[in-house]
Amino acid sequence: MKLAVVAVTRDGAELARKTAGLLDEAGGYETVLYIPGRFSLLRIAGKRQPYRKPLRELFGELFGSYDGIICIMALGIVVRLSAPHIRDKRSDPAVVVMDELGKNIISVLSGHLGGANALTQRIAELLDANPVITTATDVQGLPAIEMVAAENGLVAEPLELVKTINAAIVNKQQIMIYTEFPIEIEPSENISVRDFAEYSPSRREDNRVVLVTNRAAASFPEGTLFLRPQNVCIGIGCRKGVSSAEVKEAILQALEETGRALTAVKFLASIDIKSEEQGLLEAAGEMDLPTEFFGRPELQEVHRARASELSFSEFVDQKIGVGGVCEPAAILGAGKASVILMPKKKFGKVTIAIAEGDWPLSE
Repeated sequence: MKLAVVAVTRDGAELARKTAGLLDEAGGYETVLYIPGRFSLLRIAGKRQPYRKPLRELFGELFGSYDGIICIMALGIVVRLSAPHIRDKRSDPAVVVMDELGKNIISVLSGHLGGANALTQRIAELLDANPVITTATDVQGLPAIEMVAAENGLVAEPLELVKTINAAIVNKQQIMIYTEFPIEIEPSENISVRDFAEYSPSRREDNRVVLVTNRAAASFPEGTLFLRPQNVCIGIGCRKGVSSAEVKEAILQALEETGRALTAVKFLASIDIKSEEQGLLEAAGEMDLPTEFFGRPELQEVHRARASELSFSEFVDQKIGVGGVCEPAAILGAGKASVILMPKKKFGKVTIAIAEGDWPLSE
């Protein structure tokens, strides 16, 4: 976790040095000290960045550059400095405030998804200080649904329903989680975890249903929160010069035909000679999908191991040295034990195959 530790006074700079040193020693953190330029001659070890610009400008830069910001200053100052830059809990950094004596550590922003609550607890342990966490679920010792998702590597959608489910948890209302995959969750009186096969869309449960599935939302009632395992891989082949619009249209149509959600896609996968295909790369960027490119030997190995399942093209083999791209690429991306949901299919200038792996993904 990349952290900026910001101080505004001489005492604060010393506490920043101590805190950064302890976090670096603990492991898992990379810290940079931001101290006023007038204190730049102080003997402070570690990575440091003296600043002379106004704090308002500095915060604008830090928000987009760090996973977390530790502020040794008054809480009110931090609230005012952070406010213009707050965008989305999925992308905002963790913001933590400390008093100059290091007695109180306060989680201010992105407590769950950003990790501010966990960072607050860690700093408090290292400094023997008082952690101040006001998130309702944490205060009551209850699981927050976005943390259940994060701890199991799942993606929550739609994000606006997270608040609805967490409010129900805090108010001791019954939450039903139906899952197709094994998940870890602390037991609770008002949270039940059941097999997905028991779920019925006709059952009225007052919008307090959570489905752990990669299946498309169109198949389920509105007001349903999904926790998505990213265990789907799209193998893709395309003609040279294909447009990003053509690639995106093919991907969406293939997902619709297989009934899988876009947020469940882990990778777009193809052969390495397509790694600079502009239309493919632009489509991946616009759809926020990582890409993975495999060499001929890897694709050939999958073809040999699963020859009875995969199609083989003499033309493609003669042209690029492997009997097919999208099917073995999809398998490699989803895990070698994965199954083909969609054998290769042409969508105009794009050919697609979709593979689904177990969860968590296994080789």
